[in-house]
Amino acid sequence: MPQSDLVRTGIAGLDDILPGGIPRGNVILVEGAIGTGKTTIGVEFVYRGAHEFDEPGIIVLFEVSPYKLMRDALQFGWDLEELERRNRLKIVFTTRDVLRQELQQADSVLLAEASKIGARRIFVDGVARLIGGNGTSESRSSFHVLTEGLQRENLTAVLAVEASANNGNSPASLPEESISDTVIRLRMEDTQRAVSRSIEIVKSRGQDFQMGRHTFRILDGKGVQVYRRVQAPRKADREQGGAVEPGTRVPTGVPGLDEILNGGYFVGSTTVVAGVSGVGKSVMALQYIAEGARRGERSLMLSLDEQIPQILRNAASIGIDLQESMKSGLVRLEYEPPQEIEVDVHFHHIEQLVREFKPHRVVFDSLSTYGSTLGTKGRIFRDFFHALIALMKESQIAAVYNHENPEMLGMTSMMGEFAMSSLVDNIILMNWIELGDSFRLGITIAKMRANPVDRVTRECKVVNGAGMRVMPRTLPVPKQPFSSYSGLVSRAPVRNIRKREGVAPDEESGE
Repeated sequence: MPQSDLVRTGIAGLDDILPGGIPRGNVILVEGAIGTGKTTIGVEFVYRGAHEFDEPGIIVLFEVSPYKLMRDALQFGWDLEELERRNRLKIVFTTRDVLRQELQQADSVLLAEASKIGARRIFVDGVARLIGGNGTSESRSSFHVLTEGLQRENLTAVLAVEASANNGNSPASLPEESISDTVIRLRMEDTQRAVSRSIEIVKSRGQDFQMGRHTFRILDGKGVQVYRRVQAPRKADREQGGAVEPGTRVPTGVPGLDEILNGGYFVGSTTVVAGVSGVGKSVMALQYIAEGARRGERSLMLSLDEQIPQILRNAASIGIDLQESMKSGLVRLEYEPPQEIEVDVHFHHIEQLVREFKPHRVVFDSLSTYGSTLGTKGRIFRDFFHALIALMKESQIAAVYNHENPEMLGMTSMMGEFAMSSLVDNIILMNWIELGDSFRLGITIAKMRANPVDRVTRECKVVNGAGMRVMPRTLPVPKQPFSSYSGLVSRAPVRNIRKREGVAPDEESGE
């Protein structure tokens, strides 16, 4: 449909799922229980038209006084009183009986007012009792009268109807739905004592739209913000994203690691660093971010585990000054508390960061916290992770995901219950290895897609002020090197003793 035939709602995110707006002249039914946001959406629809699109509008109220409506609108930054003074908006406070009679008369005072200000939009707050109820032929006839009166004046109308039964998973059908051109259903979603709002386009004649429940919020100073569900398709080329330059490598910044990674990660690749708590995953991540800043590349770190002051402190302990890199605009740190995280809102925020900051490297800390928040049994986490990977590849970002695998001294799965190994390009395993009376840190490259892999476990060390480094295979130290043991990946090392004539085991090892 040509854009000129579409009415843009102006509500952030809503035009993206419609998409582009609503066909002009459509009768839009917004249904939902008390408190779902019907009035706010209707008022914003009219306000945006009058304020931004040169489309004056009318708001019809039955219960809420104009004074309270204008007072409440100010918290969103909408000055309805000023628009009324400029004849861009008309607020009508009346009864349902009067409005019913008005719409049936050719010389309606209401429609005359609409014509006087050149109204193109109208919002009627609460139509259920205006047309009767129970789905009778009389109520359907009354609704026809209402819609015909609005369409006669070429008004694009939003009609709010209270529908308490529509707050469940199997909503009841309203008789007005079949007559309306567009039906928007609002819900309050309960999730483990938390509550979020969702919006669903049930139908919209004359256009395509993105189906399913999308999250929305009502924000002070802004109004309604709709966030597309994370599973919804984005641009067609996002799902086809990949490394444009397969020969380009992104160095890790960890001494000794790039040598066993064939020079670093591919551009646009996905890497999971998995290991138990305390093995140095965050240290590796900080060095990866710092290496990007050293090379003049923008780097982004999103954390659900540590707040920004703690990240800066940890970086300083290994000799990395991230504050200077942040001041220069090369590093950005973002923290979001995982409690009651809304996946659609969170993914929208990540999309904004990628679009505005344009990072070359991104670290997510950590994948396991996402799993514990979103759950790993259903589709939500897997769909979210799929969407993240597609976004990173489309933007040609080398992304690293830290993941806490609770398996410590034995390994049956590289990613535990997450079962996401097939989706990632690279997997780096880190774990403690018990030798004698001490734990030593080991690193193994378990997977590198499209790369030769030397699956040899090497020792790592984390040194204050210097960070992590991967040690050479043969260590000139008075301890048995890893090459003297087998069974390191299974975390059940056995010392290899080779008997040579005239040489005792201790002499052969140098101890």
